[in-house]
Amino acid sequence: MKFCKCLSILTLFLWFNAGPLPAQTALTWEDAVKEAAAHNLDLLTAVQTEKAAEDTKIASLGQFFPQINFNASISRSGPGGLNDALNSPDYGQGANYSLSASQDIFSGIKDIAAVDQANAQLDNAKAELTQAKSQLSYNLKTAFYTLLFSQQQIDLLKSIRDRDKANADLVQMNYDGGTDNKGSLMQAQAAVTEDGYLVDQAVLSLRVAQRQLDEVLGRSPMGDVSVAGNFDVPILPGQEPDFVGLTNQTPAHLEALAQLHIAESQYVTDRGAFLPTLSANASLGQGGWNFGTLNPVGWSAGLELSLPIFDGGANIFTFKSAEESKVGAKDTLESTDLKTDYGLENAYASYKEAVDQIQVQQFQVEATQVQEQVAKVEYLNGLIIFVDWNVVETNLSTQQKNLLSVELSAKTAEASWELAEGKGDIP
Repeated sequence: MKFCKCLSILTLFLWFNAGPLPAQTALTWEDAVKEAAAHNLDLLTAVQTEKAAEDTKIASLGQFFPQINFNASISRSGPGGLNDALNSPDYGQGANYSLSASQDIFSGIKDIAAVDQANAQLDNAKAELTQAKSQLSYNLKTAFYTLLFSQQQIDLLKSIRDRDKANADLVQMNYDGGTDNKGSLMQAQAAVTEDGYLVDQAVLSLRVAQRQLDEVLGRSPMGDVSVAGNFDVPILPGQEPDFVGLTNQTPAHLEALAQLHIAESQYVTDRGAFLPTLSANASLGQGGWNFGTLNPVGWSAGLELSLPIFDGGANIFTFKSAEESKVGAKDTLESTDLKTDYGLENAYASYKEAVDQIQVQQFQVEATQVQEQVAKVEYLNGLIIFVDWNVVETNLSTQQKNLLSVELSAKTAEASWELAEGKGDIP
């Protein structure tokens, strides 16, 4: 009983003396990149696919080496049924073992085509990995800066609410003094109410943005993640990019090119079905009543030539199918390049427009801030009525919100441009 009482006192002591739980550290962009690169499931899948393709390439080289096999067997046979097999002493017995080797000399160039196909599959896997990294970088940048936008949006909306509350107090003062009307007061108070609603909606949007970033980071279970940083203005290239040159470097082009090489290799393989094959083989072996009484070692060696004559037409139509697939792969490559070139130009135009818009919007905010300060003084001095002053106040709030939206749009456009290039910040 005394022990339980002491344990309870100790628990209470630790409870009241324990400090607050450490707050979760806000993620920087660099932290987010490292975490996503280490835990994003889509990227990890692409990495494993590339490793599998590398192993397949190495495996394809094995057909150029001799194939060596060891075989051993022992058997019994005799007349009669199952009972005789179990009980009759009248049976024959044999045992043998052999070591054999074979080497392909000519396989209709199918072995070379198989290696080429494995190389093309590896190239395709590498392009897919590059695309996966670029896609992850896009998803991460979009999610990261959307959350940063939500955080800053809440702060901005709260500051607007505080400003509108202070303005409503000024209108209340003028209304009490008889220099303004009830309609002005109600409109000012309604603005404060609307501000509170917008803050609540922004908090809900923040939760959604947190879940989006958690998913990209591969976090499970999800938590109340937050980010640290600011909306830096992206730096545009010094001159317009070479879109044709960039097209040939994109993962989309490299994937389509690898698919063409795969189709060409398959075409060569199927064409080899019409060609003869030549192989050499040799073996050593012994046989006898059992492994204790084996006959002298025997050997054999030879060449084997095989020429396909007729297989029901399957090789002809398989070859035609490979030929058509090769033509289709060429068309796909050309179509992919056309779409990629358009996508690059469109993404760059949107990116440049979004970046230029930041400077315009920053000037708008600076201008409306000065105008708001002047209008407030004029309203207090009775030089303008509430309606005119309210237009200026509303315009300032709108321009501040627009600036934050434009900054987010610029980062999203930057991410889209990097995705179109097949680049990004994921190492």
